Formats: sequence, C-alpha cells, structure tokens
Amino acid sequence: MTATSVRTERDEHVYRHFYRIPRMGVVGLTGHGGPFGFDIGAALAADRLLTAYRCDALVETGCYLGDTTHYLAAAYPGRPLVGCDIVRAHVDFVRHRLRDHQDVEVHHGSSPTVVARVAARHARPFFYLDAHSEESWPLIEELKAIERGVVCIDDFNIGHPRFAYDTWRGVACGPQLLSRVGDRVGEYWILDPEADLPFPCLQTGRRGGKAWLVMGLDTAPMEECPWFLRRRVPERG
Repeated sequence: MTATSVRTERDEHVYRHFYRIPRMGVVGLTGHGGPFGFDIGAALAADRLLTAYRCDALVETGCYLGDTTHYLAAAYPGRPLVGCDIVRAHVDFVRHRLRDHQDVEVHHGSSPTVVARVAARHARPFFYLDAHSEESWPLIEELKAIERGVVCIDDFNIGHPRFAYDTWRGVACGPQLLSRVGDRVGEYWILDPEADLPFPCLQTGRRGGKAWLVMGLDTAPMEECPWFLRRRVPERG
C-alpha cells in the first residue's frame, strides 16, 4: 500500500456518508445518480480541499433531486449549504428531502445570482457547479461571480476516454471554455485518473470529468495533494 492509499479518518468519514445517500437521481440521470455522480473519488478530493482550505460555506448549482446536496448536508453539518435549480419541482423536492437539515437553503432561480450572493458573504466557499440544461448554461456567469473560493466544475473534458463531458450548442465544457472567464482563471487541476485513492470508484456507468479551480486563494494546498494534476488554461483564440 503506497502513501497515497493509506486511509485517514477523513477518508473514512467520506466513505461512511457517501454510501448512505439514496440515489434519487436514478430516475433521470444517465449515471443513475448518487453524490458527485456516484464517484467517490470526487467526494474524497472535495473533502481534502474543503479541509485544507477550511471552506466556510458550500454551494451546489443545479441540484436536481439533491443526491449531492444530501451528501454535503450529512457530511458537513453546521456549515452553510446553499443549493439552487431552475426547475421548481426539483427545488420543492430537495427542500422536502432536506427539511431536517437546518443549515441548508435551496433556491429556485438564477444560479449566478445565488453564487454571487454566497461569494459576497463568505471568505472561502466551496462551489460545485453543475447547472446546465437545454435552455441555458450559466457556467461562465457563475465563475465570473466568484472572487475567492474552491471550485469543482462537473462534466468537464479532462482529456481521458473514461470520463464524459457535456456540450452546449456545440461548445464543449472544457479548457477552451475557461479562457472566456478572464485573467483570474489561468490554471486548473484534474483528479489524476491513475491516482491511488483510498477507495475505488464503483461507478460503472457514466463517469463525468471534473475541473478543480482555486480562485483568489493560495494554490499551495492544491499543489501539495498528490492526487491532482495541474493544467494551464489555453489562451483565448
């Protein structure tokens, strides 16, 4: 067992909560739902960053039926958690699902507005950006609203055949898209597909790629974690 595969108490904490969350997203998602698309590697990576950066709030855009929202509420009680979705029925469902979690807010409406509000109130939030539909894709506006924080972009093209990514109107969710945000995003990280993680990923269906960003904060904690690979944002062509 290598140094990176040694299971810490934090890793065990992630495991205990991750596999207790009902996968309600099975009704409509190609990957059959679950926290972070049922990718425990993403949950482990998020926990490392949440701990290292002492993130003081959690945000999820595009919460759908609340699998990831439920996981975050269970794993990080007492920390403000804000979710949002543009579909009223989804918002009503998640509010009911998490009605016993006092630190959770779920909003109906514009995700960039929610992101901006949380960014203004907290010093170093964690943002899980997963809001997209056939009608809109607010990722660029969300990123422009963030001055400081740790960001995970779901369904991102990491350049690996095992990991899927989304497109919208012919534009891939990938490195070229980040070049539209401006000078504040010059680099990003991906979770190394070959990283020796403490637990294996049991997602055998659609496994979405993810980009990890550090905005307005020291990148040292990210660079010190051996699970991540650094990538440069290409110049806008």
